Amino acid sequence: MSSANPGLSYEDAPPFSVPLRYFLTAPLFGIAAGALLLIDGSALGSRWSPAALGAVHLVATGSMLQVMLGALMQILPVVAGASLLTPLRTARLTHPLLAGGSVGLSWGLWQGQPGATLAGAALLAAGLAIFLLAAALAFRRAPSARGRSDTPRDLRLALIGLLVTAALGVILATTLARGLSLPIDLPALVNLHAGWAWMGWGAMLVAATSWVIVPMFQITPAYPQRLTRVWAPSVLILLALWSIAAIASLHGTGIALAGLLCALAIGFGATTLRLQARSRRSTPDASFLAFRLAMTSIIAGSVAILGSLVTEADALSLLAGILILHGGFVGVISAMLYKIVPFLAWLHLTQAGIKAPNVKKLSPDLPVRRQLITHAAALALLLGAVFLPLLSYAAGAAVMLEFGWLLGNLARIVLAWQRAGGRWNPAAAAEGEKYV
Repeated sequence: MSSANPGLSYEDAPPFSVPLRYFLTAPLFGIAAGALLLIDGSALGSRWSPAALGAVHLVATGSMLQVMLGALMQILPVVAGASLLTPLRTARLTHPLLAGGSVGLSWGLWQGQPGATLAGAALLAAGLAIFLLAAALAFRRAPSARGRSDTPRDLRLALIGLLVTAALGVILATTLARGLSLPIDLPALVNLHAGWAWMGWGAMLVAATSWVIVPMFQITPAYPQRLTRVWAPSVLILLALWSIAAIASLHGTGIALAGLLCALAIGFGATTLRLQARSRRSTPDASFLAFRLAMTSIIAGSVAILGSLVTEADALSLLAGILILHGGFVGVISAMLYKIVPFLAWLHLTQAGIKAPNVKKLSPDLPVRRQLITHAAALALLLGAVFLPLLSYAAGAAVMLEFGWLLGNLARIVLAWQRAGGRWNPAAAAEGEKYV
């Protein structure tokens, strides 16, 4: 089918089952993170506590990574013209490796078990290596340019950020498990890993997809070209310089470069909020409001990081992590899932020649709004628990409810797709049928 949006090739989309397996697995890890908070109230006492490390990686490598790779399986061919040779086979290989790796890594970090930590990191590395190789081959065959969008280039840069993040993570896991000797102290290496995960991978991918998805789904003006042209390359250059400064123990230079990275994050969030204010939507839906909360959280989290650069207050680092990870990334992911999954259900039904229900019928606004209110409540409780530790148990319960509700809403979309005539047929998908 031809796209209504220039530069988007929906006929190149992989089978529905390819991204969906990632999307439906992701909330399970969020539920597990909430359960960990409920079991171990020390998680929000310090960013260095074993429970905090376990919970963070359940969300980051379990929930976020699943959704991000699932989305890339869909976005690469449609937006960048980079079709994976065998998307179904790639998904079948990477999905269990990533899921198993996330469980092993998070358990090992929480329980202080070096063997589980290293095994989990190895499984994650294997899954990511397969995906990155498949993506590299897809980009090699892709056209050199896709219209005027900067998204294809920025998707490449995000994958570079993912590669660096994963490499630093493997080094950290090996250091913890085997006492690897490094030319940099452990806290500095952790900060490098977190910085690349935040800006080089997560923020880069969110920005690259936002260049297309925000104007398309939220009916806003396009992002200014002067921003999209330079934002991602600037992030990558600053991250490289910041890493060099950290390795060379150039403390003052590192603080200045980290401040510039925060400024870029704030600039992206503020620009998105400004575009949302100019949306042609008469009534913002729940997903729109969730995206607004996510951008506000990213701005607030970046400000908290700026504060942590000049003070030793551990609370600022915790607040920044909660605002960026849960308020920002989890919020953005939830908002995008509520747009992407019903749209894909509609698209695959239409491509199969089936009269598809309206997207709003596939995903009504009321249950989405209620789930996102739970997300906002969980965020507030997590932030409050930094100052009142007893709230960590309520926060854990709220996080479990938030992700459980998300899973239920996504499952309802899939059931509506099946009732409308959608079918699972991996054999047909392997032969090139795009609608299963």
